[in-house]
Amino acid sequence: MPKLQEEDTKTLEIKYDQQLVDDIVYKGLARQERAGDLELYNEYHEKRDAIYALEQEKRAKKFKELDNDFFSRLGYDVYVREIFDEYPDIEKVIEEVHVRRATTRQNEGSNVVDEGRKVIIRLYPELFIEGTEMCRVLRHELMHVSDMMNKDFDYDVNEEFSLSPMEERIMRDRYRLFWDISVDGRLVNKGLETTATREERKKEFDSFYSKIPEESRELIFSKIWDAEEPLSHGRMVELSKDINKVLELSAGSRSAEELIEEKKKLGPLPGAMCTLCGFPSFDWVEEAAEDEDIVKILKEDFPDWEPHDGVCSRCAEYYKIKVGKW
Repeated sequence: MPKLQEEDTKTLEIKYDQQLVDDIVYKGLARQERAGDLELYNEYHEKRDAIYALEQEKRAKKFKELDNDFFSRLGYDVYVREIFDEYPDIEKVIEEVHVRRATTRQNEGSNVVDEGRKVIIRLYPELFIEGTEMCRVLRHELMHVSDMMNKDFDYDVNEEFSLSPMEERIMRDRYRLFWDISVDGRLVNKGLETTATREERKKEFDSFYSKIPEESRELIFSKIWDAEEPLSHGRMVELSKDINKVLELSAGSRSAEELIEEKKKLGPLPGAMCTLCGFPSFDWVEEAAEDEDIVKILKEDFPDWEPHDGVCSRCAEYYKIKVGKW
């Protein structure tokens, strides 16, 4: 009689940073004590006290085993595995998940390493204790992971946005916002809870692009939020570097002429490319674009340039020197 082939039941290996486990167990038991539920609290401390009676070289291993046992008994080991079940495309590819401790909520995040075989997730310990927010945060982070593992997304963890530290930070913040809008939009439109509502993400978007008129901001935001597929990594980098590219997302319901006129009214936006030197600028010198002498000599070099295109601080300094107005 032929032997039946055993079904391949690959189990996702989830490894928790020991410092994270220790922190969660300590805080979880302290919460139970405050609530008057002392059974597990007393048992834990009785077993912990007993470990001190052992030889010193044996204690570290026993403390680790104790905390891992109570991490499971308190039910904190189920969150990550349950949300991973919502992402079979990730589960069937990766081999390990490493859950590490984030020092603040702002430091939470995820990444894919070892050529897509390992996922690293950084979580704030209090998320495990509260529980209610945990699933939303994990779902949000795993959507990021799913994007990273999508070949069409073409993620580049080593992307450099700018040589200037200030510009690098601003552009990365914009990139992060575009990606968060895309992630949360797809989740909410599927009826799933995530870290932010449409209204909350729109408020963030408005704060980044307050100079763009509200009607245009709504068109741009909706185009990203309602898209069924994510913007590619390269496209989001492009948008984070050049605000004119962002403005072009609102072109759908308007003519090219209307869009051009709107750009003229807005003038150069922070982070837009200077049409003279080709570099992004966050410092535009309005008086240079209004000075007749500077404009005259500038147009000799760039006949197609118009004052509404703006002059960045680097170019303004160069042309001021050139006309003797430094």
